[in-house]
Amino acid sequence: MFNTSSELGLRVALALGLISLAVAAGLALQVLAMRLAAQRRVREVAALASVWQPLMARVALGEVLPEVLPGLARRDRGDLMLMWIRLQDVVRGSAHANLVEFAERLRLRDDALRWARVERTGMARRVLGLVTLGHLGRVEDTALLRAALDDPLPLVSLSAARALLQIDAVHFAPIMLDTFLARPDWPAPRLGTLLREAGAQAVASPLIQKLLAGTAEQQQRLLPLLRFAESPHSGSAVHRLVEGSEDPQVLSIALRQLHGPESLERVRMLASSPDALVRSAAAQALGRIGLDEDRDRLLRLMSDRDWWVRYRAAQAQLALPGTNANAVVALRRLITDRYARDALDHVCAEQALQRAAVAQEA
Repeated sequence: MFNTSSELGLRVALALGLISLAVAAGLALQVLAMRLAAQRRVREVAALASVWQPLMARVALGEVLPEVLPGLARRDRGDLMLMWIRLQDVVRGSAHANLVEFAERLRLRDDALRWARVERTGMARRVLGLVTLGHLGRVEDTALLRAALDDPLPLVSLSAARALLQIDAVHFAPIMLDTFLARPDWPAPRLGTLLREAGAQAVASPLIQKLLAGTAEQQQRLLPLLRFAESPHSGSAVHRLVEGSEDPQVLSIALRQLHGPESLERVRMLASSPDALVRSAAAQALGRIGLDEDRDRLLRLMSDRDWWVRYRAAQAQLALPGTNANAVVALRRLITDRYARDALDHVCAEQALQRAAVAQEA
């Protein structure tokens, strides 16, 4: 009985071992096949680029397309479209128009429309289609792009946003701002980049209007976009928010964007705010717009109970006009609070490291 049981166990173990070996071998072969396929695809794309990229470059420079074009397999159309998009992203003016004609000749718009409207094509191809439609700039495609603006995937919806701004920035900039307020998954830096591409003429006015008329929550969301608007009226909007808002979050964001001296008295008052975020931001603002008479105020902030307030106040002290090495030594002798002294030493050490790094690079 014992021998029979041992024999059965050995057979089972052997069978399991053989199965495991077969599975491992199958996985290894699958990985090898995938790697070979990827390498083959890389070679195919390189061959495609060697033919089409020089042709597109010549077209962008104004050369007329030949009557007979190189062959283009169906599976290569997406790669060609990606090459076309990358070139469009760096050209302007007549070169852009020439490349649009090139795309029309190759019927890339047909692919773009098909990929942009069908979710099952996959995210990568949807994005390719949407971006292509933006570069082509046809008004009749805006309905499809508006629908894609509601896609739950941020990359897809932001690609549609970029395309709409390329087609008609003046009309769609306010819509993008409303969509941004309704979509917390849209990162402010990404939309800000799209707004900067669209231009201040289209973006600045609706952004400032919505910012000043919005709720405190909306102002918190929109304020980071203001630096992308590049409008001469941005400073006035920040000034009005600093003067009129009582929301700590709004004030802390606005104070960090304040560069004009018009709100200096208000900033001095906010340096005594019960909110640490506001005190910290007010200290930073004093470093930009403050006067010599603000040194005592910053010295008091360097003894604040909040570390960030102390740190920002020490930075502001060193940023005030007329601050030099002798003034820093004199300031340190004047300080009796150890927390204030620690904050000053920390900032001085940081600046010394930065100067050493710059000198080393030079």
